[in-house]
Amino acid sequence: MKDLYLVGAGGCGREVLNMILDMHAEQGPKWNIKGFLDDTEDPLKGKACDYPVVGTIRDYAPAPNDVLLMCIASPQAKRKLVPMLKARGAVFESFVSPWAYMGRYNQIGEGAVVYGGVTMSVNITIGSFVTLLPCGFGHDVVVGDYCTISGNCGLLGYVKVGSGVFMGDSARVAPHVEVGDDAYVGIGSVVVKDVRAGEKVFGNPAREIGI
Repeated sequence: MKDLYLVGAGGCGREVLNMILDMHAEQGPKWNIKGFLDDTEDPLKGKACDYPVVGTIRDYAPAPNDVLLMCIASPQAKRKLVPMLKARGAVFESFVSPWAYMGRYNQIGEGAVVYGGVTMSVNITIGSFVTLLPCGFGHDVVVGDYCTISGNCGLLGYVKVGSGVFMGDSARVAPHVEVGDDAYVGIGSVVVKDVRAGEKVFGNPAREIGI
C-alpha cells in the first residue's frame, strides 16, 4: 500500500481527505494516509482534523513508496507546483469519488480530483490536475489541464474549456461555447458566448469585469 501525502491543507485538502476517509470506510483502505504538505503557517489551526501537516511542499523529497494527491484549487498554484514536484521525482495519484457518476467513453487525466456528486454523460475529456467539485457535464465537453470547476456548475454539450480556468460555483456554459486559457468565470454566471484567454467574466449573461 502506497503512502499518501495530500498537497495543500486548506479547505479543498480537508474536503478531499474527508472523501478519502469515506471511501476507505466503505471499500477498505487504498492508501496509507500520512498527512498534508503545506507551505502556509499553521493551516489547520482551529480546525478539527485527524491528520496533521507533516512537512512543507518546498522541502518535500519523495521516498520510493510515496504518492501525492493535488488538493489545491487554485489553477495558478497547481500549474506552478506540479512541475516543481515532478522534477524531484514525485508521483501523483488521481482520486475519483465512488459517489461520482462517470458515464462512459470519458477520459480523465493524471492527478485529477473528482468529488462525489459529479455527473458525466459521454465522450468527455478531462485534462491533468483538474479539480471537479459536484458539477455536471454534457456530451463531448473538453476541459484543459489545471482547471477547477466549482460546485453546481453546468457545462453543456461541446463546451471547450482551456487550461488553468477557474469556474465559480453555479456557473453555466451554453453549448458550443469556448472558454480560453486562464479565464475566470464568476459565481453564478451564465456564459453564452466565447470567453477570451485571461478574461474575467461575471453575470447573466456573463460580461467582462475589470478586476
